[in-house]
Amino acid sequence: MKEFFFLAGMQRSGATILSQILNQNPDIWVSPASALFRMMVTQTQSHNELENIDYNRSAAIDDTIATIPHAFYQDKSAKYIIDKNLNWPSPLGVEIITKYITKNVKFICPVRNVLDVLTSFDTIINASEDSKNNQMDQQAIAQTFGNQPLADRRAEFLMRNDKDVSLSLNFMRHATRPEYRHLFHFVEYDDFTNDPKKEIDKVYDFLEIEKYNHKFENIKDVSGISENSVVGIKNLHKIRPTVQKVSRKPEEVFLPQTIARYSGLEFWRNI
Repeated sequence: MKEFFFLAGMQRSGATILSQILNQNPDIWVSPASALFRMMVTQTQSHNELENIDYNRSAAIDDTIATIPHAFYQDKSAKYIIDKNLNWPSPLGVEIITKYITKNVKFICPVRNVLDVLTSFDTIINASEDSKNNQMDQQAIAQTFGNQPLADRRAEFLMRNDKDVSLSLNFMRHATRPEYRHLFHFVEYDDFTNDPKKEIDKVYDFLEIEKYNHKFENIKDVSGISENSVVGIKNLHKIRPTVQKVSRKPEEVFLPQTIARYSGLEFWRNI
């Protein structure tokens, strides 16, 4: 029987390379962003179908939903599955996990300075002409005022409450509540790039599973994720063969008011 853990955390914070290092261990499979969460949410609606009201099979529905994670990963031989979706630490995610998957809830959360995350988006978009007409920028231009440079408009768009950066921050913020703190393990991007072995060992300690002798050179992506981002940003998921930090300073990218607005949001450093 497979054991399930969960990868959430922030975009542009090292989740992909962290995943591929862990995937060197044949006992572990870390997915790219996975459809499992939404699939299970959809199936819970079966309780409300008219047929179930007339002929109640709620217990059978629950039993069926509980089989979904194992069926979803039946092609993986690994003992430990780490499913990636930023929604897992949400209240709905925790409810689904504890009801249908496991009582041993553990979230691995790669995190990074918020301004560095926003800077990284600007960097990856500007790195290729093929990325200049991406869907995210089209929405940012349509939904923000044109009195700022595009980088700042993009940051404003990414930080809206319904976008992934803010959603991830809000879901992870449950770790500030004492009763939920033990569910979360934060992997700081700077710590990970400075000493990947130490941070990988901490992940194993958190999961309470046997450590593996990982390699930190010639890292390969075995996930099978498409190189063509659905939002049109080239190389969005591409990893380097070694763990290294390559970044610009936010001051080189954003206006002072943008920097002031999104500074100091790293709540996990205070818990």
